[in-house]
Amino acid sequence: MKMKNSDWQTKKFNSFFVGIVFTVTGYYLFYKHEYGWGCILILSLLFLLKIDEITELAFDISGKVKAKFNIPAEKIEKNIKENNEPITNRNFLSFRNIERKILSELQKRYDGEMKTLIHFVYGKPDKPEFSYTPDGSLQTKNLLYFFEIKYILKPELAKNIVDDTLGYLKKVHEKLSPSIGDKKFIIKLILASKYDLSKTSFETPPGIEVEFHRV
Repeated sequence: MKMKNSDWQTKKFNSFFVGIVFTVTGYYLFYKHEYGWGCILILSLLFLLKIDEITELAFDISGKVKAKFNIPAEKIEKNIKENNEPITNRNFLSFRNIERKILSELQKRYDGEMKTLIHFVYGKPDKPEFSYTPDGSLQTKNLLYFFEIKYILKPELAKNIVDDTLGYLKKVHEKLSPSIGDKKFIIKLILASKYDLSKTSFETPPGIEVEFHRV
């Protein structure tokens, strides 16, 4: 769906207005010798470069800037359809919030920076064979992780969802592995459900790990 010109102008105006507020407030903090808060506020202007992608921006008492970036809507909608559910605001928010929660837990576990909205393209730039956007990606010194999250509402749907997803992730791993470099490349498929899905039988391709989350 194309963005209307009026919507684009509104977004640009909002960015400009927020930028002015941040700048004026930042200089005022410097004037009051609140250098720490002033620097944080001015640096936060960098987030305006991705104003369309940021959904939350906040300060905590430790002085850190926190931002939550959007998860691609088409991936959330695909997961909803896989569960034979209608795409409603309620379902969309539920699936999205579960995914965000899991990504946050994974980031804490691996002690790294979780990145979203990173697009990986295989093939020629003008004619790519396929593109893949993991729900999250994270690097450590020796490892590169891609995270794919599937929320499963009913156990009887698990096998079809998992088999289809593993088939696609196998292709992603095979195509992208040669260009990763010296790092070990692992794709983790996270299966989230209120049911115990650990007894679901499926064949896991090399380079792909499956993990279960009870939600």
